[in-house]
Amino acid sequence: MHIIGNENPASRIEDLLEDILDEIIELEAYAKDGKRPPLAKGYRFKINDKSFVWDKPYITGREVLVLAGLTSPENYTLRVKLAGHKPQKVELDEKVDLRHPGTEKFRAIRKEQTDGEVQGRRDAPLLDADIAFLEVYGHRFDIVKDGSTWVILHDFQVPSCFDHKSVSLAIRIEQGYPMTPLDMLYVYPKLSRTDGREIPQTQVEQPIEGKIFQRWSRHRSGANLWVPGVDCLETHVFLIEEIFEQEASR
Repeated sequence: MHIIGNENPASRIEDLLEDILDEIIELEAYAKDGKRPPLAKGYRFKINDKSFVWDKPYITGREVLVLAGLTSPENYTLRVKLAGHKPQKVELDEKVDLRHPGTEKFRAIRKEQTDGEVQGRRDAPLLDADIAFLEVYGHRFDIVKDGSTWVILHDFQVPSCFDHKSVSLAIRIEQGYPMTPLDMLYVYPKLSRTDGREIPQTQVEQPIEGKIFQRWSRHRSGANLWVPGVDCLETHVFLIEEIFEQEASR
Protein backbone atom coordinates (compact mmCIF):
# COMPACT_ATOMS: atom_id res chain seq x y z
CA MET A 1 0.00 0.00 0.00
CA HIS A 2 1.58 3.24 -1.07
CA ILE A 3 -0.75 5.51 0.92
CA ILE A 4 0.73 5.63 4.39
CA GLY A 5 -0.18 6.80 7.88
CA ASN A 6 3.17 6.07 9.52
CA GLU A 7 6.55 5.89 7.84
CA ASN A 8 8.41 2.58 8.04
CA PRO A 9 11.52 3.09 10.28
CA ALA A 10 13.61 0.73 8.14
CA SER A 11 12.61 2.70 5.05
CA ARG A 12 13.62 5.97 6.73
CA ILE A 13 17.06 4.58 7.62
CA GLU A 14 17.48 3.35 4.05
CA ASP A 15 16.61 6.83 2.77
CA LEU A 16 19.19 8.46 5.05
CA LEU A 17 21.92 6.16 3.74
CA GLU A 18 20.98 6.69 0.11
CA ASP A 19 22.61 9.36 -2.03
CA ILE A 20 20.30 12.11 -3.24
CA LEU A 21 20.39 12.69 -6.99
CA ASP A 22 20.71 16.33 -8.00
CA GLU A 23 17.98 16.06 -10.62
CA ILE A 24 14.22 15.87 -11.17
CA ILE A 25 12.85 12.32 -11.36
CA GLU A 26 10.04 11.50 -13.82
CA LEU A 27 7.67 9.22 -11.88
CA GLU A 28 5.86 7.91 -14.95
CA ALA A 29 9.09 6.53 -16.40
CA TYR A 30 9.85 4.59 -13.22
CA ALA A 31 6.20 3.50 -12.86
CA LYS A 32 6.20 1.84 -16.28
CA ASP A 33 9.28 -0.19 -15.30
CA GLY A 34 7.91 -0.97 -11.84
CA LYS A 35 11.06 0.43 -10.25
CA ARG A 36 11.38 2.36 -6.99
CA PRO A 37 12.51 5.92 -7.83
CA PRO A 38 15.72 7.10 -6.14
CA LEU A 39 15.95 9.93 -3.66
CA ALA A 40 16.17 13.07 -5.75
CA LYS A 41 16.01 16.85 -5.73
CA GLY A 42 12.45 16.65 -6.97
CA TYR A 43 9.74 14.41 -8.41
CA ARG A 44 7.74 15.25 -11.52
CA PHE A 45 4.25 13.78 -11.85
CA LYS A 46 0.94 14.65 -13.45
CA ILE A 47 -2.20 15.96 -11.83
CA ASN A 48 -5.09 15.85 -14.31
CA ASP A 49 -2.52 15.42 -17.11
CA LYS A 50 -0.57 18.57 -16.20
CA SER A 51 3.01 18.18 -14.93
CA PHE A 52 4.13 19.42 -11.50
CA VAL A 53 7.30 19.04 -9.44
CA TRP A 54 7.44 18.27 -5.69
CA ASP A 55 10.67 18.44 -3.71
CA LYS A 56 9.91 15.75 -1.10
CA PRO A 57 9.40 11.96 -1.37
CA TYR A 58 6.03 12.18 0.42
CA ILE A 59 2.99 14.33 -0.30
CA THR A 60 -0.48 14.57 1.24
CA GLY A 61 -3.70 14.67 -0.71
CA ARG A 62 -4.22 18.27 0.35
CA GLU A 63 -0.75 19.24 -0.88
CA VAL A 64 -1.42 17.61 -4.27
CA LEU A 65 -4.57 19.66 -4.74
CA VAL A 66 -2.99 22.93 -3.61
CA LEU A 67 0.03 22.27 -5.86
CA ALA A 68 -2.37 21.96 -8.82
CA GLY A 69 -4.25 25.11 -7.83
CA LEU A 70 -7.41 23.12 -7.06
CA THR A 71 -8.85 24.98 -4.13
CA SER A 72 -10.52 24.68 -1.78
CA PRO A 73 -9.22 21.07 -1.47
CA GLU A 74 -12.39 20.07 0.37
CA ASN A 75 -14.28 20.54 -2.90
CA TYR A 76 -12.29 17.81 -4.66
CA THR A 77 -11.89 14.06 -4.60
CA LEU A 78 -8.38 12.79 -5.31
CA ARG A 79 -7.08 9.44 -6.57
CA VAL A 80 -3.58 8.21 -7.18
CA LYS A 81 -2.80 5.87 -10.08
CA LEU A 82 -0.39 2.97 -9.71
CA ALA A 83 0.75 1.38 -12.95
CA GLY A 84 -1.35 -1.72 -13.62
CA HIS A 85 -3.73 -1.15 -10.69
CA LYS A 86 -7.07 0.47 -10.00
CA PRO A 87 -6.74 4.14 -8.91
CA GLN A 88 -6.96 4.53 -5.14
CA LYS A 89 -8.74 7.29 -3.29
CA VAL A 90 -6.53 9.62 -1.24
CA GLU A 91 -7.94 11.52 1.73
CA LEU A 92 -6.79 15.10 2.26
CA ASP A 93 -4.45 14.31 5.14
CA GLU A 94 -3.20 10.94 3.89
CA LYS A 95 0.40 10.67 2.77
CA VAL A 96 1.41 9.23 -0.56
CA ASP A 97 4.89 7.73 -0.97
CA LEU A 98 6.06 9.09 -4.31
CA ARG A 99 8.87 6.53 -4.30
CA HIS A 100 6.56 3.52 -4.05
CA PRO A 101 7.12 1.38 -7.18
CA GLY A 102 4.43 2.12 -9.75
CA THR A 103 3.26 5.48 -8.37
CA GLU A 104 2.39 7.29 -11.58
CA LYS A 105 -0.03 10.25 -11.46
CA PHE A 106 -3.04 11.84 -9.76
CA ARG A 107 -6.58 12.54 -10.85
CA ALA A 108 -8.78 15.10 -9.09
CA ILE A 109 -12.45 15.87 -9.74
CA ARG A 110 -14.86 18.34 -8.18
CA LYS A 111 -17.57 16.86 -6.01
CA GLU A 112 -20.50 19.01 -7.12
CA GLN A 113 -23.28 17.81 -9.36
CA THR A 114 -26.99 18.62 -9.60
CA ASP A 115 -30.17 16.60 -10.08
CA GLY A 116 -31.66 17.18 -13.52
CA GLU A 117 -33.39 15.86 -16.60
CA VAL A 118 -32.49 13.83 -19.67
CA GLN A 119 -30.43 14.82 -22.68
CA GLY A 120 -30.58 13.31 -26.17
CA ARG A 121 -29.48 9.69 -26.74
CA ARG A 122 -26.56 9.36 -29.17
CA ASP A 123 -23.60 7.09 -29.78
CA ALA A 124 -19.84 7.56 -30.19
CA PRO A 125 -16.61 5.53 -30.01
CA LEU A 126 -14.37 5.20 -26.97
CA LEU A 127 -10.88 6.59 -26.65
CA ASP A 128 -7.84 4.33 -26.28
CA ALA A 129 -7.33 5.92 -22.84
CA ASP A 130 -10.86 4.84 -21.86
CA ILE A 131 -10.12 1.21 -22.70
CA ALA A 132 -6.87 1.39 -20.74
CA PHE A 133 -8.78 2.80 -17.74
CA LEU A 134 -11.47 0.11 -17.91
CA GLU A 135 -8.88 -2.65 -18.04
CA VAL A 136 -7.31 -1.58 -14.75
CA TYR A 137 -10.38 -0.23 -12.94
CA GLY A 138 -11.17 -3.61 -11.45
CA HIS A 139 -14.61 -4.48 -12.86
CA ARG A 140 -15.69 -6.77 -15.64
CA PHE A 141 -17.07 -4.54 -18.37
CA ASP A 142 -18.92 -4.67 -21.68
CA ILE A 143 -19.15 -2.12 -24.48
CA VAL A 144 -22.45 -2.59 -26.30
CA LYS A 145 -24.52 -0.88 -28.99
CA ASP A 146 -28.24 -0.58 -28.32
CA GLY A 147 -29.40 2.65 -29.97
CA SER A 148 -26.44 4.32 -28.25
CA THR A 149 -23.00 3.10 -27.30
CA TRP A 150 -22.98 1.96 -23.69
CA VAL A 151 -20.18 1.08 -21.30
CA ILE A 152 -21.48 -1.33 -18.66
CA LEU A 153 -19.47 -2.01 -15.51
CA HIS A 154 -20.58 -5.17 -13.70
CA ASP A 155 -20.56 -5.85 -9.94
CA PHE A 156 -20.23 -2.14 -9.18
CA GLN A 157 -20.36 -1.76 -5.38
CA VAL A 158 -22.80 0.78 -3.91
CA PRO A 159 -23.19 2.08 -0.32
CA SER A 160 -25.04 0.01 2.28
CA CYS A 161 -28.03 2.40 2.35
CA PHE A 162 -29.37 0.72 -0.84
CA ASP A 163 -31.31 -2.51 -1.21
CA HIS A 164 -28.60 -4.12 -3.39
CA LYS A 165 -24.90 -4.45 -2.63
CA SER A 166 -23.85 -4.08 -6.26
CA VAL A 167 -25.31 -3.23 -9.66
CA SER A 168 -24.48 -3.17 -13.32
CA LEU A 169 -23.59 0.47 -14.03
CA ALA A 170 -24.23 1.78 -17.54
CA ILE A 171 -22.79 4.98 -19.01
CA ARG A 172 -23.99 6.36 -22.32
CA ILE A 173 -21.22 7.59 -24.63
CA GLU A 174 -22.48 10.75 -26.27
CA GLN A 175 -21.91 11.61 -29.93
CA GLY A 176 -19.03 14.06 -30.13
CA TYR A 177 -17.36 12.68 -27.00
CA PRO A 178 -14.86 13.69 -25.60
CA MET A 179 -15.76 17.24 -26.67
CA THR A 180 -19.38 16.45 -25.70
CA PRO A 181 -19.78 15.78 -21.95
CA LEU A 182 -20.75 12.43 -20.51
CA ASP A 183 -23.87 12.77 -18.39
CA MET A 184 -25.99 10.81 -15.88
CA LEU A 185 -25.79 7.12 -14.97
CA TYR A 186 -27.95 4.02 -15.28
CA VAL A 187 -28.16 1.01 -12.94
CA TYR A 188 -29.55 -2.50 -13.05
CA PRO A 189 -31.29 -3.68 -10.98
CA LYS A 190 -33.21 -0.63 -9.81
CA LEU A 191 -32.01 0.76 -6.49
CA SER A 192 -34.14 1.83 -3.54
CA ARG A 193 -33.08 3.14 -0.15
CA THR A 194 -33.47 0.72 2.75
CA ASP A 195 -34.93 3.54 4.88
CA GLY A 196 -37.77 4.00 2.38
CA ARG A 197 -36.79 7.55 1.38
CA GLU A 198 -37.22 8.42 -2.28
CA ILE A 199 -34.12 8.83 -4.43
CA PRO A 200 -34.75 12.01 -6.48
CA GLN A 201 -34.75 11.96 -10.28
CA THR A 202 -34.55 8.17 -10.67
CA GLN A 203 -38.06 7.40 -11.93
CA VAL A 204 -37.23 7.08 -15.64
CA GLU A 205 -36.41 3.61 -17.03
CA GLN A 206 -33.95 2.81 -19.83
CA PRO A 207 -33.97 -0.53 -21.70
CA ILE A 208 -30.48 -1.77 -22.59
CA GLU A 209 -30.15 -5.17 -24.25
CA GLY A 210 -33.40 -6.48 -22.81
CA LYS A 211 -32.82 -5.25 -19.25
CA ILE A 212 -34.56 -2.28 -17.68
CA PHE A 213 -32.04 0.11 -16.15
CA GLN A 214 -32.91 2.88 -13.68
CA ARG A 215 -31.75 6.29 -14.89
CA TRP A 216 -30.16 8.60 -12.33
CA SER A 217 -30.51 12.09 -13.72
CA ARG A 218 -27.43 13.83 -12.34
CA HIS A 219 -25.58 16.68 -14.06
CA ARG A 220 -22.45 18.67 -13.41
CA SER A 221 -22.96 22.00 -11.67
CA GLY A 222 -21.82 25.35 -13.04
CA ALA A 223 -18.72 25.15 -10.84
CA ASN A 224 -17.87 21.71 -12.21
CA LEU A 225 -18.28 22.02 -15.98
CA TRP A 226 -16.89 19.38 -18.34
CA VAL A 227 -13.39 20.27 -19.58
CA PRO A 228 -12.41 18.58 -22.87
CA GLY A 229 -8.90 17.21 -22.67
CA VAL A 230 -9.18 16.78 -18.91
CA ASP A 231 -12.51 15.05 -18.39
CA CYS A 232 -13.17 11.61 -19.82
CA LEU A 233 -14.79 8.28 -18.97
CA GLU A 234 -12.37 7.93 -16.03
CA THR A 235 -13.38 11.22 -14.39
CA HIS A 236 -17.07 10.48 -15.05
CA VAL A 237 -16.80 7.13 -13.25
CA PHE A 238 -15.13 8.84 -10.31
CA LEU A 239 -17.90 11.44 -10.28
CA ILE A 240 -20.46 8.61 -10.20
CA GLU A 241 -18.73 7.21 -7.12
CA GLU A 242 -19.22 10.62 -5.51
CA ILE A 243 -22.88 10.71 -6.57
CA PHE A 244 -23.56 7.46 -4.72
CA GLU A 245 -21.71 8.71 -1.63
CA GLN A 246 -23.67 11.96 -1.74
CA GLU A 247 -26.97 10.09 -1.94
CA ALA A 248 -25.91 7.87 0.99
CA SER A 249 -25.29 10.99 3.10
CA ARG A 250 -28.66 12.64 2.39
